[in-house]
Amino acid sequence: MLSEMVRLSYQHRAFYCYVILSVWIFLLVAGMYKYIGVDDKSATQGRPPGSELSIREFPRNLKPDVKTKRIFRFCNSPSNILPGTEGKADGNITLTGILIFVRHGDRGPLAHVRNISTINCAGDFTSSSELDNVYQGYQNFLQNASSNWRTGWAQFLGPFHGFPMLPATARDCKLAQLTMLGVSQLLKTGLLLRNAYFHRLNLGNGTINSKDVVVYSTRYRRTVQSAVALLYAFVENDGFQNLAKISLRETQSYAFCNTDCACPAAEKYHKQYSKELGDHLKSHPAVADLIKQASNIVFEMPDQAQTTDSNTLRDALLTYVCHGASLPCIDTETQRLCVKTEHVTGLFAYTEWEARQHAKSHNRRKYGLLRAYGLLRSIVSYMLRMISEAKPKIVLYSGHDKTLEYLATALGILSEQAAVPHYASRFVIEVYRINPKSETHVASDFYFRVVVNGKDFTQKIPFCRNTSLYNVNFFDHDDGEKTRKESKLCPIEAIVRQLHDDYFVPFNATNFKDACSIHRQG
Repeated sequence: MLSEMVRLSYQHRAFYCYVILSVWIFLLVAGMYKYIGVDDKSATQGRPPGSELSIREFPRNLKPDVKTKRIFRFCNSPSNILPGTEGKADGNITLTGILIFVRHGDRGPLAHVRNISTINCAGDFTSSSELDNVYQGYQNFLQNASSNWRTGWAQFLGPFHGFPMLPATARDCKLAQLTMLGVSQLLKTGLLLRNAYFHRLNLGNGTINSKDVVVYSTRYRRTVQSAVALLYAFVENDGFQNLAKISLRETQSYAFCNTDCACPAAEKYHKQYSKELGDHLKSHPAVADLIKQASNIVFEMPDQAQTTDSNTLRDALLTYVCHGASLPCIDTETQRLCVKTEHVTGLFAYTEWEARQHAKSHNRRKYGLLRAYGLLRSIVSYMLRMISEAKPKIVLYSGHDKTLEYLATALGILSEQAAVPHYASRFVIEVYRINPKSETHVASDFYFRVVVNGKDFTQKIPFCRNTSLYNVNFFDHDDGEKTRKESKLCPIEAIVRQLHDDYFVPFNATNFKDACSIHRQG
């Protein structure tokens, strides 16, 4: 009897051991899969080359949420390009002309990045049936332009004759080339500006002529293509053919500085500002280490400049972020290294902090002032023509982020939105005439307003604050309700005085030549 009980006890013990072993194996396997699955929560994931784990890939693309919302702002999807206060100033005033400055639309990276062939740069590039119809119409128009409108099309393109107006392929990301998403952004911007200004400027009915519209672009495909897409949407298909009477004009510099480009002092201030940026990074060693490690993953052949520049890395990462692509990885002999979500959010948090330091940098301000002088001269010249001749009605500058940065500096606008422009940013200067009781107009009857991406920045311009601002009203639609708000116009006399009398005060000079002298600036 005793021997029988011992035998049964051993059988039960074996059964218990089997159960415990099974549970342990189950927990071990579950734990392994849980560890493998948290790919986005670890900085690196070690694994033997050629193991079964290398087959398993996990999504690493950035998802829009509270933490990443500010990052996706730089992508500026067409659905986020919304009407603002453009053209809404109302009262005893007449809109006589507008100057539009845009950054080109979404583009491919400026340097070779990993897995670029797998990134779909077309994506969901339209956001509404209206925009989709405009895009299809634009495609059809361009296909027929060279055959049905050969002479006029060539005249319109001017120095850019022969440039393709659409990306070579819908899906591929080409280095520094405009994407289908970028085309869509400028079409959406054109529609928005058309709704704001077209009729207020008394355009339409085939009346557009060479004196009405002036267009400048740098000699890059992405800026030329952006300008044409915006103009197409602004004047619509029928009106667009009237633009055969004008020509796109080429500028040699992304600063649109005309004859006021060469400036040794500007280069000196730029070098000093670059040193400031380097010192900022040295004071954040963890960020510097992040940039170095991430750059070695992101760029196929990273150089020293790429591994030490936060803005270069940010630009490259936007290629993945803005097109819903997985963040890149590389395999070493011992482990797989991946760029993670926290890397991206950490980098962008740093670049935002760095942008806030821009306002404190005297070197950056002086550099921007000297770079923007030629453009500001051009702006004031066109404003005076709008006053005296009521022409042109539209002046468009299709440029780059630096173009808008310099302009913001020249006007004293310190907003981050203006200092770090996203793709397809728009910067509009509206020129108004106060309607007098008599037919005679004097200089004091003319005012201007500055609107950046739909927001009125006029009162933030330092040289406008101490002048007699003109009060106007506009109606805004907040939560579907029509609300009356107040806006202010700045006298054009203020910007003329700033350009001719006060612009070079920071340099202890009275003209561009002296301000650009290195010896004079020490």
